[in-house]
Amino acid sequence: MESLTAALKGIDGLVSTVAAEASETQIALIDAAIAAGVERFIPSEYGSCSTSPKVQSLPFYAQMFKIKQYLQEKAKAGKLTWTILACGAFLDFLFGRALLLDFANHKATLYDEGDNRISSTFLPNVGKAIAGILTNFEATKNRIVRISEVILTQNQLLRIAEGMRPDIKWEISMVQTSALLKDGLDEIHAGDFSMPVIMKILAGTAFAGETYGSAYDETDNELLGVKEMTEEDLKKLVAGKLV
Repeated sequence: MESLTAALKGIDGLVSTVAAEASETQIALIDAAIAAGVERFIPSEYGSCSTSPKVQSLPFYAQMFKIKQYLQEKAKAGKLTWTILACGAFLDFLFGRALLLDFANHKATLYDEGDNRISSTFLPNVGKAIAGILTNFEATKNRIVRISEVILTQNQLLRIAEGMRPDIKWEISMVQTSALLKDGLDEIHAGDFSMPVIMKILAGTAFAGETYGSAYDETDNELLGVKEMTEEDLKKLVAGKLV
């Protein structure tokens, strides 16, 4: 605690990027920040639906809500201020892995028929938004801010891909997000805390669209300097993945 406090002396804002598995360690970090006189704390969350009350009791998300509550208590006591950045899914991950569409193998597992909407942002724009938070201290004080470079659906991406390459035949399957979530929770309760199980819980919530608020129709893009992607930008992104 003493070494953390010493390291944070003279710092106005602290941006936490600890891994989800270490989320609760942020309590010690918050305490050290308060002791050092840090004004603003941005916790490691950066989620799609992690701010929805519907997920607050679920594994993975519960720790985030614990940190939120702790920050709110400290802010109410005048100890420091906080901002939570909801940025949707990382576009880098969605297109770098077979999460929405498997471009390499021309396969698509559609969640709830494929029309669920999800906000998404590239990592560089997440960084830009964090800088925007720190340069707009009052406007971002003690609240959740949201950014969204683009709102995607699987069917939208599939239509773009099929329009560009009608010669490719896609293998389509379907899965219900509610079933994925149930499977993940059942396996957690049985003692399996492996990453594939956690991914079921994440997919069952983050890719469930409006159920858990994964699409942001109202954002803080303008305040935080994030530009929305155009249809042409999205087409270029899809074109770069088609093989």
